[in-house]
Amino acid sequence: MSPTHLRKSNGGGASLMAALVIVSTFGAVNGIILVGPRVYYQMARDGTIFQWMGAVHPRFGTPHRALAIQAVWASVLAASNTYGALFSRVIYTEWIFFAAMAAGLMLLRRRASYRPAYRIPAYPLVPILFISASLVIVAMKIAEAPVDSAVGLGLVLVGWPIYLIWARYRSSAS
Repeated sequence: MSPTHLRKSNGGGASLMAALVIVSTFGAVNGIILVGPRVYYQMARDGTIFQWMGAVHPRFGTPHRALAIQAVWASVLAASNTYGALFSRVIYTEWIFFAAMAAGLMLLRRRASYRPAYRIPAYPLVPILFISASLVIVAMKIAEAPVDSAVGLGLVLVGWPIYLIWARYRSSAS
């Protein structure tokens, strides 16, 4: 069977899936655009990144410099290749941080002074399952595309020495 024959015989399933991915992406992009720059803004206010990134636009009240930085970075990533390559290189690494966040919350709950407003049912089973599922996603992506995965992990790891340099600069400046 030729690829052309396969495309014609799928009954529109591929087109339907493509449309669902597009709709899902537009829904997610809204949250990403709203949240990401505000994280950079708060990091700038906390002194963990360049202070100029925390500037607020005088008319619109938005973190305009952080929005611009995110737009440039997103454009670089989008121009890097296909969605599959983008996922293999960058997006899956977020699951490492999702797992770390859940583990951090579990550690936080061990503190005597911690008083959560909400108790999760079946604790600690639910966060352990979430951490496990997150790490499975990461492991599967590394096994599926080791070179692209290494590029993505490399991009993440570039941040570590930058953070160490910034922390040293901050401590010497104060």
